[in-house]
Amino acid sequence: MPKFICQTAQEGSVFVIRGIGYLDESGGTMVRKYADEAFSKGFQKIILNFSQAPVINSTGVAQIIELVEVLVDERKGSVIFVGLSELTSGVFKMVGLLKMGKVLETEAEAFKAF
Repeated sequence: MPKFICQTAQEGSVFVIRGIGYLDESGGTMVRKYADEAFSKGFQKIILNFSQAPVINSTGVAQIIELVEVLVDERKGSVIFVGLSELTSGVFKMVGLLKMGKVLETEAEAFKAF
């Protein structure tokens, strides 16, 4: 699997983090770093796009859980997950992430949903 990288974008009040590659613990830490930067700039609406990260291991999932808990519970923000593979969607459902955010197919749908 290729090394994990992130791309970010902002549109209005929405911050987008796009994961690319195999999301393990270090990849999850990278996603959290970009989310923390978004929080420091006042963003409360985050799109996490995993359409190019089809596999997320358990330590990567743990990092995403921590990020979403901070965003939703502590910062009273919201998250939309985009581009989840069937496997990732099942794992996110099993660990309760889908109760904390919506799942949509595309970023365009996510922007409209905010």
